[in-house]
Amino acid sequence: MNKKPEHKTKGHRERLRERFWGEAPESHTDEALLELILTYAIPRKDIKPIAESLLNRFENLSGVLAASVEDLGDVQGVVKNAVTLIKLIEYIHTATLEIEKETLNSTEEKKIQLQLFEDPPNKPEPKASSPNSRSEKPSEKKTPSIIVEQAGKKSGASTPQTSVDKSLRPQRPSQDSKKTPVSKKINRRKFQISRSHLFEVNHFSRVLSFLYENRSTKKISRNVLIENSGLPDGQVASLISIGAAMGLIQTGSQTLTPIGLIIAEHDVFLEGHGTLEWCHYKGAGSYQNLIWFEVFNHVLAKEAAMTQEEWQEYFKKKLRDQYSKKTVDDHVPKEIRFIIDAYTKRNFNKLELLHISADNQLYRHRYTGFTPLVFTAMIYDFCAANEVQLSQVGEMAVTPGSPAIVFGLDVALFRQQIEGLHDRGWLRYETTHNLDQIRLKPGFSTIEFLTAHFENREPHQNDELEMMNDE
Repeated sequence: MNKKPEHKTKGHRERLRERFWGEAPESHTDEALLELILTYAIPRKDIKPIAESLLNRFENLSGVLAASVEDLGDVQGVVKNAVTLIKLIEYIHTATLEIEKETLNSTEEKKIQLQLFEDPPNKPEPKASSPNSRSEKPSEKKTPSIIVEQAGKKSGASTPQTSVDKSLRPQRPSQDSKKTPVSKKINRRKFQISRSHLFEVNHFSRVLSFLYENRSTKKISRNVLIENSGLPDGQVASLISIGAAMGLIQTGSQTLTPIGLIIAEHDVFLEGHGTLEWCHYKGAGSYQNLIWFEVFNHVLAKEAAMTQEEWQEYFKKKLRDQYSKKTVDDHVPKEIRFIIDAYTKRNFNKLELLHISADNQLYRHRYTGFTPLVFTAMIYDFCAANEVQLSQVGEMAVTPGSPAIVFGLDVALFRQQIEGLHDRGWLRYETTHNLDQIRLKPGFSTIEFLTAHFENREPHQNDELEMMNDE
């Protein structure tokens, strides 16, 4: 009687190992990887429920690795050997990251930034892919379908990706296809951003304020945040996750990113339109933020208006093959509630992007009241993430994750915004010789435009970078 469960467990463990070696790295889910880890620490026991419990509490694999020894031990079924193995993996990962960070000095960072603006050596000027180009056909507009895991393999560009809709991924212009965009180098998409909580900005400001006061600290434990914010563990974990989704907090170390430092210093309560524009762009434009990204880049952009309940059924149907039924049924409604609440009742409501009709249909309004410096920062950030110095206007306007898509702009409205930035001298809008493209200007950066906005001044070009580019 006892041999059948053991045989079943061994079979599952063997399948986990075979799947790990037989599938591409980007196709591995957090649940499968965590189960495989646990097989080496918990013998003769069904580890699937334990892995699910860990992910439900700590959100994703990164959260599990970063959890404290005490928190891990509180999860039923997690024995001492499992805690030791998890913390060993986290220690190795953290040590590797620290070594990599130390090798990037300021000179190297400048060179990396410079490469974003330099023309590729010995390469002709790329041709436009917009409808105005005589030599290029306009790119076909595809109806994207939801993607749960990062799609596409690094090798085998000629191998057809029949199960993946590439239009849903942030893409770089087609003139330089040899490099893999940074935006595609995402490990796995995060299903649970809110961790079952709403976005209470007054509480989030406590976390931001504490992190800013301790900005010289390399790593801040979640227990310290709990003690100093007066908030419960689950809510602190949720706020860290939301802050990370908006690019303000670095998970693992619980420290502020460079942009997080700027916003914490100048607008800790996230009240300004410029702050909200940037946080929406990063939250809704980051492919890693699964449901947040899909809502603004696919559902609101491509699908007919739906109610909150219809959104839930839509995502449940799409995600059920990738996650357990229990996980999907539990967390899809909570993630959708988080997004609707944030954009209709919380600070994001100021942008007036999401609306509810009299018959409870959810729909989006186009947003055109951009803060110019912040919108320019978005353009530079999007191009930098895709490792390009120029982009076709028509292509960026239909690329998921771009400022145009996440704010609901069509090509004409997006072009109008770009023309305004060109007139200010912050980028080049090139229309001669049948071109319709954006070219970044050397010496400028995302950080500089955001800093200029919050300091209420004109942005400054880095003369050193500009002279190096001219040479």
